[in-house]
Amino acid sequence: MARLPLLVIDRQWEWYEAALHEAFPEVEIAAAGSYADAAGALARTQVLVTMGVPLPGMHFTAELAAQMPRLEWVQCLISGPDHIVRALAGRPDVLVTTSAGIHGPQMSEMALLHMLALARGMRKILRNQDAHVWERMPQRILEAKTVGIVGIGAIGSHLAPLCQAFGMRVYGVSRTDRPVPGIDRMFSREELVALAPELDFLVLVASAGADSYHLVGAEVLAAMKPTAYLINLARGSLLDEDALVTALAGGAIAGAGLDVFTTEPLPADSPLWAMDNVIVTPHAGGHHDRSAAQTMQVLEPNLRAFIEGRRGEMVNVVSAG
Repeated sequence: MARLPLLVIDRQWEWYEAALHEAFPEVEIAAAGSYADAAGALARTQVLVTMGVPLPGMHFTAELAAQMPRLEWVQCLISGPDHIVRALAGRPDVLVTTSAGIHGPQMSEMALLHMLALARGMRKILRNQDAHVWERMPQRILEAKTVGIVGIGAIGSHLAPLCQAFGMRVYGVSRTDRPVPGIDRMFSREELVALAPELDFLVLVASAGADSYHLVGAEVLAAMKPTAYLINLARGSLLDEDALVTALAGGAIAGAGLDVFTTEPLPADSPLWAMDNVIVTPHAGGHHDRSAAQTMQVLEPNLRAFIEGRRGEMVNVVSAG
């Protein structure tokens, strides 16, 4: 019986190759750090494991999909599969699953990193360190501040009690009104503009979709306090970036922490790079020293179910073509 051909495209491809060989000796595993390096394996690949995001060598496109006529399933290594789903338009035969539900700890830490760095003025502190300048600056603390978390899924639910542990008041913004540990009060998305003036931090961790495009735009930004901060860890599409630049330049809000952008990598000519009240991180929220092992919590049972013909038991299914 022929072995199932599986291809991994990831920066940690060697780790995945070793782990999958050990767990699935019956699977034919190929792995590489880019699609170019795996060109010889594309035509026979039935299972693809990848992030699919537009990074050099790793962007899964319709052209690449066309080179995989035997492809049956794509396991996305992140929670947002939008690039993969677009590339597979017209391929209803291909199953797409995500790694949603495992990113609570790392994304929460990234949110707190941005919140603390903005409140404490770390960008200026680090510049002063480089210049050997001793300057004591006013410091803001998180205690007694109010944070609004947009998106109460695995990430928002993990972040909320951590914010409470800092002594913050925590408001959730979600499509569904339900009790969630760590949330003091829940609001609907339609109430976001009315809620904005109460917030010291607005954190975006909602999923991307047509109904969340530019969820935060000029109206929400204008309603925020001039001392408030915006943090986007979700997708660039949730935020009107041009409106944000205008708000930051005009002092409508105090600053922003951004890990995701409309165009990635963030273009070198983007004004966001040079703004003193902005912290830019390179879409790093979901990646950490244990990210591959963490992703195996979804990949391994999904692959076992796929091999054994139990596709109805696979988790995080978002698309079949």
